[in-house]
Amino acid sequence: MGGCVAMYYAADKQKAQRVLTELRTARTGEASATRACLHRIRNEVACETTTDLPRLQAWAALRKLYDAYRAAPERDLKPLWQDAITKIQLWGESLR
Repeated sequence: MGGCVAMYYAADKQKAQRVLTELRTARTGEASATRACLHRIRNEVACETTTDLPRLQAWAALRKLYDAYRAAPERDLKPLWQDAITKIQLWGESLR
């Protein structure tokens, strides 16, 4: 059982690192590509349970950013971008 848990954390750690990189890159991308990226990573970070609080918080921040970006990409969303980046970082750090 321990090996399965370790593989889960390793896979999630890699996912958190990749999502963080993609989120930072999407921030300066073209609007439709950014929206598509946010949609994809929002779905990818979604949790099946509420026991993984850092992942749940990352997903909530991504969802809030995605919804705001979809509604008005020209709006100043800097605080939402920063919140999502911070929550993804915290999720990744929780997997150490």
